[in-house]
Amino acid sequence: MSASWLSLESALDKALSAAHTVTECETVSLFSANNRIVATDIVATLDVPPWDNSAMDGYAVNTAGLSTSSPLEVQGTITAGMAADTPLSTNRAFKIMTGAPVPPNADAVVMVENTEQRENKVIIKSLPTSGENIRLKANDISAGEVLIAKGTRLNAEHLMLLSSQGLDKVSVYRKLKVGVVATGSELAQPGDNRSSTQIFESNRVGVCAILGNENLDIVDFGIVEDDKDSLQQLFESAIGQVDIMVSSGGVSVGDADYVKEIINRLGGVDFWKVAIKPGKPFALGYLQQSDAQKNSQRTLFCGLPGNPVSSFVTAKLLVVPVIRKMQGQVNVSAPLTMNATLTHPIKRRARRRDFQRATMHKMADGGYEVTPFKTQSSGVMTSITSANCFMILHEDVSQLDAGDTVPVMPFTL
Repeated sequence: MSASWLSLESALDKALSAAHTVTECETVSLFSANNRIVATDIVATLDVPPWDNSAMDGYAVNTAGLSTSSPLEVQGTITAGMAADTPLSTNRAFKIMTGAPVPPNADAVVMVENTEQRENKVIIKSLPTSGENIRLKANDISAGEVLIAKGTRLNAEHLMLLSSQGLDKVSVYRKLKVGVVATGSELAQPGDNRSSTQIFESNRVGVCAILGNENLDIVDFGIVEDDKDSLQQLFESAIGQVDIMVSSGGVSVGDADYVKEIINRLGGVDFWKVAIKPGKPFALGYLQQSDAQKNSQRTLFCGLPGNPVSSFVTAKLLVVPVIRKMQGQVNVSAPLTMNATLTHPIKRRARRRDFQRATMHKMADGGYEVTPFKTQSSGVMTSITSANCFMILHEDVSQLDAGDTVPVMPFTL
C-alpha cells in the first residue's frame, strides 16, 4: 500500500472528525419522526405498566390458604380497560383478562388452562405462587427515567414507545441538506439525446437513493462539464446552500480532472486516495467563504470516483457515516459483517482492501456460503445488481482456498 493512501479506518476517522453535527432543532409529529435524530434526552412521565396487571387470561386469587379441593366463588369479571369495583374477598376469585388491573387483595393469577369452571365457581387445579402471572407497576418503565437518549435515530419501536407515554411530538435535529453533482463532459442526462462519444450519467440517481434512505433533503446540481469556470461557479454556489456537497468524477489524475484543484482553491482537501478497491480516488475536503456581511460559511465536500461501482461503494462506506454524524446520531457504527465459507479459491495482489461483489446463500447447517463474481471491474454495474453482498478481502490477504472463512457485508438482512 502506498504511504500516501489512507486505510479505510483512518479515512473514516478523518471524515468523521471533519463532520460537525448540526445544532438547529425542530419539533415534529411522531408520524413525521421516523429516521430522525432525537435532539434531547426524552424522559418518561408515566409508569409502564401504570398498575399491577394480569399477564394472561385466568383468575385472580389470593394464595393464602388456597387449595385444589375447595372451589372458589367467582366474584366478578375484570376485562382490559376496567377495574374491580371491590377488593377480592376471602375464598373468592375474579375472572380476569390479559392486561386488566389486578384487584386489591389478589397476589396471583392462575392461567385459565389450570382451572375448571363450574357454574359460578372455579376449581384451581394447580396452585400458583405469590406474584405468578402478574406484571408489576413500573416493571417496564419508571417515571423519571430516560426513555430515549439524545442522538438516537428514531424507528418504529421508538415511536410506539413515545406514543405510549402520551406524546405526539418530538424534538429532532433539522434535516441535512446534501448537494449531489456529476462532473464530466462525457456524460449525458438520461432522457436527453447523447453524442456518439457520451454515455448516460448514472451515479447521481444511485447516490441520491443511497443517501435518501438517511431522511435528508437532497439538492440535485445536475451534470457539469469538465470546465474550470463552470465547476468553480457550481461549488461556489453550494457554499452555505448545502451542508455537504457530494460530487462524482473529476477526482482522479486525468488532464481534465479539475475538482481537487478547485476544492483546494475554495477551501481545502483533507485527504485523497483510500486503500480500498473499488474506490481508491475518494476525496474529502471543504468549501468555505467569508465576507463582511455574512459569517464564515463552510460546506463539507465528498468527492466520489466516477466509475459507477466505485461511487456506489464509497457512498456507502464513507459518505453515509459522515451524514449520520452530521445529523447528530451518536455511536455511528460500521456496517454489519458476518462470516461465510468461500466456494472458490482466490489469488490476488495484496495491497488494498477489496470489496468484491458476490452472492451468499444459507446452507442446510445454518451457515453461509459466498461466491465472488469473476468480473470485478469498477465500471460493470451489473456486478452490483446481481450481487447480494460484498466479500471483504483485507489488505494482507493474497490467497484464499475454497472452504476458507471470509467476512461478508450483506446488502440487506
